[in-house]
Amino acid sequence: MKRVQPDDGYVTDTPDRYTYEEAEELDEEIFERGGIDRRTFLSVAAATGAALALPSTVSAEVTDDRVTDLAQFAISATPDDYEVTVVIEFADVTAVQEFYGEFGEPDWDIDENLRAPKAVYREEPTPAAHAWLTEAEVQYALDEMTGIEHVDFSPGAHPFWNLEDSYGDYDVYPEYIEEFDVFPPVEGARDWTSHQETGQALDHLETTYPDMVNVERIGQGPGWENVFTGEDPDPRDIYVAELTNDVQDREAFAAKEKCVFIVGIHGNERAGVEAGSRIIEQAAKGEAEEFNTLLDDIAIIYVYINPDGWSLREPQYYGPNILFHYRGNASLVDTNRQYPTIGWANPGFWPADAGRAPDPRPGYDVGYQDVVPDALATVGHLRGYDNVEYLCDYHMMGWASQMVLNLESNAAYNHDGTHNLDEVNRRITSSMDDYWGGPAAIADDTIRAGADTAGLSNYVPDTLIDYGSIYDSLGYNITGGLLGWAGQPEAFGGLGAITVAPELAMRDSTDWRPYIERHLETAYYLSQLEFARLCAADTDATVATGDQDTAYVTTDALTRRSADLSHTDESPGKGRGRGQERATEVQRRHETVHPGPEGSARKTTGGGSHSIAVQFDAGSAEEGVVSLRNPGGQVVRAIDLAESDQTSFYVPNPGNGDWSVEFDGEADIEVEFVTIESDEEHPNPEEAFGYPQTEYVVNPMQFFLDLEPQLESGKMDGLRVHDVRVGRLMRGNSGRRRYDKVVISHDEGRDDEQYIAEIEAFVDAGGDLVLTDTGLYLLDSLSVGETEAISVDDIQTVEVGIANLVDRDFDHYLLSDIRPLQREMWKSPQVGYVPNTNDQPATILDDDAFAAAGGAAAGRMQVIEGPWRDEEIVAEGVAAGSLSAGDAEINLLGSVLPPANQRELHPFGMADYAVSFMGHTMLCNALGFQQRRFVEGELVGTWGEVR
Repeated sequence: MKRVQPDDGYVTDTPDRYTYEEAEELDEEIFERGGIDRRTFLSVAAATGAALALPSTVSAEVTDDRVTDLAQFAISATPDDYEVTVVIEFADVTAVQEFYGEFGEPDWDIDENLRAPKAVYREEPTPAAHAWLTEAEVQYALDEMTGIEHVDFSPGAHPFWNLEDSYGDYDVYPEYIEEFDVFPPVEGARDWTSHQETGQALDHLETTYPDMVNVERIGQGPGWENVFTGEDPDPRDIYVAELTNDVQDREAFAAKEKCVFIVGIHGNERAGVEAGSRIIEQAAKGEAEEFNTLLDDIAIIYVYINPDGWSLREPQYYGPNILFHYRGNASLVDTNRQYPTIGWANPGFWPADAGRAPDPRPGYDVGYQDVVPDALATVGHLRGYDNVEYLCDYHMMGWASQMVLNLESNAAYNHDGTHNLDEVNRRITSSMDDYWGGPAAIADDTIRAGADTAGLSNYVPDTLIDYGSIYDSLGYNITGGLLGWAGQPEAFGGLGAITVAPELAMRDSTDWRPYIERHLETAYYLSQLEFARLCAADTDATVATGDQDTAYVTTDALTRRSADLSHTDESPGKGRGRGQERATEVQRRHETVHPGPEGSARKTTGGGSHSIAVQFDAGSAEEGVVSLRNPGGQVVRAIDLAESDQTSFYVPNPGNGDWSVEFDGEADIEVEFVTIESDEEHPNPEEAFGYPQTEYVVNPMQFFLDLEPQLESGKMDGLRVHDVRVGRLMRGNSGRRRYDKVVISHDEGRDDEQYIAEIEAFVDAGGDLVLTDTGLYLLDSLSVGETEAISVDDIQTVEVGIANLVDRDFDHYLLSDIRPLQREMWKSPQVGYVPNTNDQPATILDDDAFAAAGGAAAGRMQVIEGPWRDEEIVAEGVAAGSLSAGDAEINLLGSVLPPANQRELHPFGMADYAVSFMGHTMLCNALGFQQRRFVEGELVGTWGEVR
């Protein structure tokens, strides 16, 4: 890109320069001689990695009266070669044309240039230009050019948004750039939309189109220090924009189905903001026909959720990632881990349960309103909406094999919800394929982006889109995510919505690249359109059984109750009375970790340690490995910043001794240990989080109760072990079956000869048997067909890190209509299990014994243990497969409907089950049922076959 070089007269003798580390050793008084304080200087040095001259030694500072104080600060506080975005007003057209002649790029071409043009201008209503200029270039323009009247700092997409005549029907030059709207088309945008610009633009659209757009400000982030104004903190607003016809008719608005789009929850993931903002404007103007035809029936709601991570790119804000967008908020927490999800709650997080959050939080000097006011505001506001059908949280990721990965949230869905989730994914896939045809259509631009931003050679995604669970897609799972909260039932504080998180590749929070941003914005335009369309559609999903009847054998042994927890009043003799010593205690330790093993942070655990949670903030570091060592010195957890967005570790039941965190990188990281000490079996969430325990009674057999209403024919009855024992599977002594299928997911009764005999009689009569989880132990007792060759020595229950299948045989009917990306059977956090900590139960069969019995394996599970990168498979076996017994099938799923785990903190309740789409489909396949999906009464797809 062309750059104007100043005359030598604008460059002084080279002053002494200091790196961040060197500047830390300087006395405070040195900075008092200049215009920038020590903290600001250090923040710029840390962000840029450059050696900077002290403010008092820089003689080229711009101090012209025509330059606003904010612009002077932005120019002075940034490195010499940093191009500050400025808007300049001129006395007349001749002056602005002269400026463009010096700095413009008349041959700029989006298909050739990497960045937006260096300068653009307008001639009316007032002559003005917008440009990217270094300090020397600003000084050159002021000294050598005529007609400059005003210079201001102006980050954002629209070149003239902060002038008095911001919007209007005027031309912008060069003429190859389209006429500017409130949110200009990507091809003509100057940069990502800025926070202040977006608020002003939304207000303008609300004023201009009041029947279509309603804008709310629902709260603020914690706020960064503003080193220009001195405000500390200086919080920014969270915007909500509601888009529908007759939006001011609040009664009609409340009744409409709603599609909520969360944009920018991670501040360095901008594509959702860019796409959504332009859709709002186009629809308000009536120029988005595909959306406009839906707005009589639905409302679309945009939540601009993380103002802190968004605004940090502006140089007046002091934070860990100066001049770049930031993932989290000003409290340095990950903004997508702070929501009140049911199941396991990480004690290192701040679950923001609006209306119940204490102040302060136990064990802390601050409360939730101090740390996560943004999450509290979002939870409180979204709970005020009725009929939230879909909620989509738009993200970005690095350089992946797919352009988009759609992540199924951890929430547990019934049959209809499971199919609505899958259907929207299928429709987005078709929409992207129809639009582009494949990645080759944009390969020239993805190759440019890879080389430009990541130093990659010939980067082209393999596919446009794929979809699965969070673990399927990213290789890890989380708790506290906004989607997990929004997808859980309203009775447990959620929204009851179908929730998805798209992850769009080619994230870059440094440079605005219009040549690739146009494709990213299009991808999310198509995504939001398909969500809106399905929200407006009449959908249904049924199960075809072939008139077969099913029994599932339930037992109270699978039930988990909050009353059973050792800290509840309902647990006689175990709770603690008022005034007694606390049974649960939170211990915290914060340290700065310098690179290398000598700079590690340590926390000592003792015999009462229930768990240890570690949070870290790596600031601007994008490379390096953060490691957690156990007391034996082994690296038991590690996160490579170049490959993962995770910022936490969690260890249940940690061994006694010193745990330490190290960073193999080139910067300091901030680390906080949160240890839960408890002398009872279950830690008390009120003493750990400040939230009382939500009451619950859960049983995984609820899955079949929820499935029963979707059956097209046949019945689905719950039986007890006693019912089976007394002959309820058969019709008296006739030898005829009362049911066609029986599901058993536990081993209660395995030693009861009469119970086993009744099951054998059922199978001998041709009835199909489905055994899940510990129900596989019945194979030891049964003597029908191929089960005779299986003994208890061939069966074991293990604990895996993630209940995912490996070595899959896609020709097996259990895996019918399962896609290769899908591996996770059930999603652990919402039933109380911790991902990747080997606490998830799975019952597996010895490979050789199963094969010798004649079994057909569909997939296996493995237990992996050991230090990071030296892990070993310590147990493995068949976890999905089938055996035969005459005319009957015996289908096996070793881990899909486990009982809930109550060991971990779970203040917001517990789910009955949390099967993934894969687990849901495999259960239906095991039963020999066909799933059928309808949209507007039309059959759009089937999964599995009736057997």
